[in-house]
Amino acid sequence: MTFSANPTTPGLSRDARTPDEPTASGGPVAPARTGDGPSGAASDAGLALLPKRAKRIRQTIVRLAATPSGCHLGGSLSMVEILVALLGWVMRVDPRAPKAPERDHLILSKGHAAAGLYAALAEFGFVDVETLVREYNADGSIFTGHVNAAVPGVEFATGSLGHGLGLGVGLTLGHALRGEHNRTFVICGDGEMGEGSNWEALQVASHRKLTGLTLIIDRNGGQNDGPTEAILSQEALVQRLEAFGFQSLEVDGHDLPALCAALEAPVVGGRPRAIVARTRKGAGVPMLKGKGPHYAVFTQEHLRRALASLGEDGQ
Repeated sequence: MTFSANPTTPGLSRDARTPDEPTASGGPVAPARTGDGPSGAASDAGLALLPKRAKRIRQTIVRLAATPSGCHLGGSLSMVEILVALLGWVMRVDPRAPKAPERDHLILSKGHAAAGLYAALAEFGFVDVETLVREYNADGSIFTGHVNAAVPGVEFATGSLGHGLGLGVGLTLGHALRGEHNRTFVICGDGEMGEGSNWEALQVASHRKLTGLTLIIDRNGGQNDGPTEAILSQEALVQRLEAFGFQSLEVDGHDLPALCAALEAPVVGGRPRAIVARTRKGAGVPMLKGKGPHYAVFTQEHLRRALASLGEDGQ
């Protein structure tokens, strides 16, 4: 049997498979999933629900920007579709059992974009959205400004850039050595790819043929100090990743069908997978015009305008 994440092609629900039937990546299917796609009802209707989830996640992110400390806004908004494709379509995870041994793993290496990950985890039932908004970055809260492993659905605390991919490689290697089929998905920023530790991790992943590893690079073109290309060019990322032994491609990071198809495509030749997702900081919030700031503290008027531009009245 085959599965297609392309909405123009009828697909097979993973729930329609027997529990022992392998996925495209060779692993057994876990019994519980979060989302609307292969983890739920793999259908045109299921895929059509994903943009609605992305919109709700963005509504939560701008609410977090209006909390007293604000949040890393631009990079949280740029990766929303990546998170929706993973948590809502591809990954084998269950919010009722976030530490289940058979789960897939998601590592947000660009850990400063915690608001985006927390908002996505709330959308998919790992945490309560109102608790998140009320407690975000408050003293003593688990919802810290950089991702915290105390939050259900978070595998590692990250934020010091250049470490998440190495963690993902080690996690994938451990599963491979035990003959397990858990998959690992790591999201890095494009500016973060200037860290040499990432390229060391890529070499190990390629050498050990870690086909259970997928790297997604949020290619939003910006970082804390300015445009990525002005600081340290990351051009030809696909070609460089291919040279390091990865099965690599570039997609529109806001095109959910394209992302789902890329994430579900079979890996060949024993290579890990890398996806360069072209995105825009601040994407999806019309008032930001795709130029969202790296960090923002919204006033209530900013929040009202942002929610209105997303189609929701202010709170």
